[in-house]
Amino acid sequence: MIQILLYTNMAMLLLAYVSAISTMKAGDVTGRSIGVIAVNLFLPIASLYLAQRSINRKQFVPSLLFSMLLIFFTLTNMIQMVVGLIILLMFFVLSTRAYFKGEIRAEKAEQRIETGESGDEGESEGESAEEQVKALPSSDQTAPVSRPRHDPIVEIREAGEEEAGTIHALMMGAFEEYRAAVPPSSALSETVESIREAIRNGSESAAILYEDDKAAAMVRFRMEEDSIYFFRLSVLPARRRRGYAKKLIQWIEQRGVGQGKLYSRCKVRQSVQNNMVLYQDRGYEIIDQELVVRPEGSVKALKMEKKLGPV
Repeated sequence: MIQILLYTNMAMLLLAYVSAISTMKAGDVTGRSIGVIAVNLFLPIASLYLAQRSINRKQFVPSLLFSMLLIFFTLTNMIQMVVGLIILLMFFVLSTRAYFKGEIRAEKAEQRIETGESGDEGESEGESAEEQVKALPSSDQTAPVSRPRHDPIVEIREAGEEEAGTIHALMMGAFEEYRAAVPPSSALSETVESIREAIRNGSESAAILYEDDKAAAMVRFRMEEDSIYFFRLSVLPARRRRGYAKKLIQWIEQRGVGQGKLYSRCKVRQSVQNNMVLYQDRGYEIIDQELVVRPEGSVKALKMEKKLGPV
């Protein structure tokens, strides 16, 4: 909510400048006047960027300070003054403080990632992949989740190329309900053969989680120069909410440490705030962002990273 209000304030400032420029006479529009406008816009834009970055990283004091700077630079009328006051008050409501403490919706976010709605929105090679942890659909669309009648034996094993069919089946089972998403996950266009070839040529690897010796979840990954990069995290709908996604992420991090990697990395959709919070609570930080454009639509992706240590 704070971010929306900040953007609203910035938009009103831009509209004010556009209106002022449109009423200027041709002779008044000089290089100097344009330069003054550019300088006056730079400070609020920089404040907005820094405030947005601090909010995403859950840094309360920097977020408050940069928001105050933005409010100061955008105070041009009474409406913006009121919006600015609301922004400042929003920083001190319980839900906002809980967010910056990492408590907001933590339990719900935990459930979301453990359901395994995680994936890679990009080419199967991962060159321009966009990994995401998807939000659950509404309750009436969610597949029923069965509970084990006993404590199952759970183990994670690295998969070989001969298990490409199992990997593909797990991925399709987890991603099918998101076929109607915009844009839809590119996971749905992958084939058994493309997965088999990627494992065979060493461009990627995969791990399968077994429950009582039955495949229940999987994750694909690859080793990069200084990191382990994971994607296509998938848990079968009937095996969700058992912590299997969390186990796979822990396995990935342990594997990275074992290979001497310094970081664990993934990508998430910027719009899925709950999953961003969950990863941040586990030590992942936003280090970059990109816009993935495909014929079906575009999506903003955030690259997240966790520094690895002894596990």
